[in-house]
Order: sequence, then structure tokens, then C-alpha cells
Amino acid sequence: MNIKLVKLTTAEELIGDWDQEKNSIINPVVMVPMAKDKVGFQPWVPLAEEEEIFLKEQHIMTVVTPDSKLQNEYKRVFGSGLVIPEESGIIH
Repeated sequence: MNIKLVKLTTAEELIGDWDQEKNSIINPVVMVPMAKDKVGFQPWVPLAEEEEIFLKEQHIMTVVTPDSKLQNEYKRVFGSGLVIPEESGIIH
């Protein structure tokens, strides 16, 4: 999975599995604030049958890599369920 945050010219921020060559995002969701330091995911186009959505280049402002906590949560919900442990600063 190539998890990216995609900011659109509409100010929406999507997170999903990004394909740069096709300008497409699979299982795109928007982040909804839930509580302090917590977000939930809401489908971006909830009634669409397609999992892969193609975006027009002129509507994309930027594509960035989300922090590891956000990537792990997305992978837990939409991916294999495997998450990467965060570095604790402890040398093994």
C-alpha cells in the first residue's frame, strides 16, 4: 500500500492508497475529528460502487506521506491489519 494524504483544491484532505501514475486513490476517506488527538474515517464518496477514484490533476494541490500513526490506523481499517511499531528510542 502507498498511503498518502491528498489535499484537493476544495480544501478536502483524503487519505488512501495512492497511485501517482494514474492519479487515483483507492478507498479514499476523509478524516473527522473525534476527540483530542483522535480522528475517525468517513468514506469520501460513500455511495460509490468503485473503490478506486480517479482525480483530475488540476484539482490536486499536494500529495504527502501521513505520519506513522495515521498510516497504521488506515492500514488497520483498510489493509492487511498489520501495523508498523513506532520507534520508542530503545535500542535492541
